[in-house]
Amino acid sequence: MFRTLWASENVTVNPRGSYGYLVEPEGHKILGKRGLFDLSLVSGGTASIIQQAWVDLSNVVNVVVANPNQNVLQNYFDPNDAADVANIFTTLQQMIAPGGVQNPPNQGLGPTDLQQIQVRRTNDGCENPLVLAYSVGLGTSTNARNPRQITICDFGWNVLYRRLRRDITCDMIGPKINYKMQFLGPLLLHEILHFNNVGNMAWNTLLGANEVIDDMPGNFPCFNKAYGPYEAMQLKQRDPASAKRNNENYVWYALAVKHVGLMDSEAGYKVSEGGPVD
Repeated sequence: MFRTLWASENVTVNPRGSYGYLVEPEGHKILGKRGLFDLSLVSGGTASIIQQAWVDLSNVVNVVVANPNQNVLQNYFDPNDAADVANIFTTLQQMIAPGGVQNPPNQGLGPTDLQQIQVRRTNDGCENPLVLAYSVGLGTSTNARNPRQITICDFGWNVLYRRLRRDITCDMIGPKINYKMQFLGPLLLHEILHFNNVGNMAWNTLLGANEVIDDMPGNFPCFNKAYGPYEAMQLKQRDPASAKRNNENYVWYALAVKHVGLMDSEAGYKVSEGGPVD
């Protein structure tokens, strides 16, 4: 479903606190930067959809920052990690905003602004037909690819129940947490979390290769990763430390918080806070 390119990027493992590889100086204080992705590789209707997906992404992140839900959070994370989870979403909110993160810790390592991430819509590199999207240029070593890039594969573009949040209604989803909640914005959220500087900035440290947010092992068919809401909740139960590092735990926590609020106010629906799951 998702993937990172650890092997193909020849990533150098760097221990926490190692500053020797910070060789990507960027204009962090340039306020002219915008929070929208670099869409120079897409155009027309595709660009319009990705722009709206960015709006959806921003909305989801803002909802989570403004309305953290401890009842939902405890199903995806150890409650003791609540502050670290909140810092991830606050950092994402800053990356989405015009100008990105100002005066970030660990100067020199990016991205600090979504405009530093190209988004493209192609099946190039999507050899596995079940891959939704993938990221490169994750920022773990001096040879991290630039520009940093998210690729939305054919399957990711076409398989989602709806691409945009505006096309999803509560009666489509029903009262249970399920894949019909997913749309393109949270798919992009998953990929953004692969860029290691999100965790670096949120937790004010330099994360080693065994500490960064990534796709943790699980039992999702064909991938053996903790993908989807059920696997994310199961991961939290068996290994809370890995749940804190799993992209999908953040995605489905955010989707649950977002839809709990919507369903409370639409047609009497309410997502059970943490389950059941279809």
